[in-house]
Amino acid sequence: MGEDSVDRGSVALFGARLGGSAVGFASTVYFARELGASGLGVYFTFETVVVLVAVLVRFGVDSAVVQRLASAADDAERARHLTGAFALVAVPLTLVAAAVLLFADAFSSLVGLAVAPLVVAVIAVETGQWLLLSALRGERRLATSAGLELGGELARVGASVWFVVGGAGPIGLVYGLLIGHAVRVLAALLLLDTGFAIPTRETFHSLLSFSTYTAGMNVSHLAYSWLDTLVLALFVSKSAVGTYEAAWRVSLVVAMASSAVGASLSPTVSAWASSDAYGRIETAVTESLSLGLVLVVPAVVGAAVLGGPFMAIAYGFGGGALLAVLVAGQLAQSVKDVVQSTLLGLDRPRAVFVTNAVGLGANLVLTVGLALAYGPLGAAVGTALTAGVAAALQWHALSALIDLRVDWHGLAVQTGAALVMGVVVFAGSRVVVPDSPASLLALVALGGVTYAACLGVHPPTRARVVGLARPDGES
Repeated sequence: MGEDSVDRGSVALFGARLGGSAVGFASTVYFARELGASGLGVYFTFETVVVLVAVLVRFGVDSAVVQRLASAADDAERARHLTGAFALVAVPLTLVAAAVLLFADAFSSLVGLAVAPLVVAVIAVETGQWLLLSALRGERRLATSAGLELGGELARVGASVWFVVGGAGPIGLVYGLLIGHAVRVLAALLLLDTGFAIPTRETFHSLLSFSTYTAGMNVSHLAYSWLDTLVLALFVSKSAVGTYEAAWRVSLVVAMASSAVGASLSPTVSAWASSDAYGRIETAVTESLSLGLVLVVPAVVGAAVLGGPFMAIAYGFGGGALLAVLVAGQLAQSVKDVVQSTLLGLDRPRAVFVTNAVGLGANLVLTVGLALAYGPLGAAVGTALTAGVAAALQWHALSALIDLRVDWHGLAVQTGAALVMGVVVFAGSRVVVPDSPASLLALVALGGVTYAACLGVHPPTRARVVGLARPDGES
């Protein structure tokens, strides 16, 4: 498996996530208009609670599954690791379920709905979903896992729309979330090559030795992704949650390239490291950094120019400055996606744990403090700063292991193309005022064409994009 396989696996996952995000965005626009910012905030609060509690159940085992299956010697070893992973999460899942049901009133008060049994159900199905998708990635079947991600999102949105049309309100979105996860679990069980086998003591030790550190990584990631929302839900309002999460999910779209690159890079780096192919790892990291930022750089410029009109037209409420800050924060997060995945592939979970622990501390101070002081915009600034701290720490950790090189020329081309795009779009907005969906889409399309045309004059970038389009089977 070479660098082009990393690219192709990344593209498969990115394409699926882009499609899923497009569907998710369209549904969020619909739900925002049907339920309002407050109704949307109720669902986002439920999802925040589920995701934060679910990390206690998985404690990094899903990340361990990717690495251990990718480096396993044979099918039997893979089967033992997958079975061991399910066994490891069974006890914390039981304890968490009991705690949620015991404190059902508190959960219902936080969310705004009587949802404790649904919290337990969604956590259980989500845990199985991520273990099985991680197993597919450990088999280096990125395209398959990507397809399941997209299929589950389509099922979630379809079910949610059906319930909302039927008058279910915010609880309909919860039912849709449960159905989407269940679809992924059933499909993954049918498609997974790895079977199940009785794990050994060594199996559990292998998984725990890795997950003990990656649990800290997951806690830090979830705090980065969800702590701000939880603080807003507790101390501000459900309306603030709805506005913030709507902007946040748009910002995540621009970082999908780096996220997909990272998901593809980790198992591949693991395989290369086992054969001492460190030169290939260094080359792949350099190219992955450029690929991971290819959408983020223009998105920062685009959000600065069109963020306000976009939020007003798409959702019917403000948040342009909020969106611009959140998108800018994805620059650092994109670098972190690539660097962290490389560290995990090199079997350095301790370095990931330490850097994320420091990042978690920064997150608690910056995000919570700024959110309490300045509301959603303060939360966004704190989140962006936290990503920068974590990315810098992990870059330092990885530089001690391999020769890190940045393609400064390629990044300069991307930045220049984005600035040209920004000027063209700003000038266009003076002629075509972005006050309707049609005019906004026209300006976005103008920006996309301009950026692509500018990148096209750079031969290495053009050659790489053409190379990604060549069929080469599943990665």
